[in-house]
Amino acid sequence: MFRIAICDDEYAFCSQMETIILENQNVFTEELEINVFYSGERLASFIQNEHDFDLIFLDIEMEGLNGLELGRKIREEMDNQTIQIVYVSGQKRYYKDLFDVRPMHFLSKPLETDKLIKDIKLAMKLNGCFSGVFSYQKAGQMHKLPIKDIIYFQSVNREIKIVTTTGTKLFYGKLREVKAQVEGHHFMQIHKSYLVNYEHVSTFKYDQTKMSNADCLPISQAKRKAIRALQMRYEVERMEG
Repeated sequence: MFRIAICDDEYAFCSQMETIILENQNVFTEELEINVFYSGERLASFIQNEHDFDLIFLDIEMEGLNGLELGRKIREEMDNQTIQIVYVSGQKRYYKDLFDVRPMHFLSKPLETDKLIKDIKLAMKLNGCFSGVFSYQKAGQMHKLPIKDIIYFQSVNREIKIVTTTGTKLFYGKLREVKAQVEGHHFMQIHKSYLVNYEHVSTFKYDQTKMSNADCLPISQAKRKAIRALQMRYEVERMEG
């Protein structure tokens, strides 16, 4: 299921976009679910209540919480880097203001059907490339991170520290639950407190591993044999493609 949100305070425009998508849904490789919102506040509230989307068509010039503000809220406050955002506007003067939101594209009004369909297909393709996502809850909000960006997890008392290519995150949780969520993504538990992403391992030594960010982490004596076996398995899988 590919989830799309349309957010625009013009009812007629929302109806037009939804109709175009539904009339052309046979050209898409996934089943679509479409939700329409007539204000930025309603969409923000919906996402904050643990609902998620793969793609948002977001009008820039809405009353109240406008599209630029909502985009920044999604990226910064909600820390959601995986939703694809396509901005929609009748004005092109906003281009330079969009960079920090990292939108996938910009659509001009009036709508062009072929460009709309092309954007949905591109978002589906990108969603497939980044389908490996780790999700966690903090302060009542759902956060998502691309697994490929996670270097390692560390258990610190009752918290989990996520070390990524862009920084560090903290949330309350258990390492065994984290391990279950990333199963199948080449993670290794090298120590009771560390779960590392093999794709970010720079070098292995007998008693420690050096990660892509230069952090050196201990390999517990009890896990060394199992880690060597996992290393061999992952290398074989990598060579086999």
